[in-house]
Amino acid sequence: MYTTICMICKKMFGIPFSDFRYKDIKYNRGKNHVCDKCSKMVQEECQKITGLSPEVIDLWDKVLQSRSM
Repeated sequence: MYTTICMICKKMFGIPFSDFRYKDIKYNRGKNHVCDKCSKMVQEECQKITGLSPEVIDLWDKVLQSRSM
């Protein structure tokens, strides 16, 4: 299990190897990450503001990532 500090609540949290975020945290250690408790709150707020579903946000993120390469 890899541990990191949440960028919002500043508490340490662990990511099991089976978690989809593990690869990102392992290879991008300098980036800020968000724990389960805070990520849910952030995602809900983003959905309220944008009106987009999580699936559409994930798709849009993939499109932007492919353009930046």
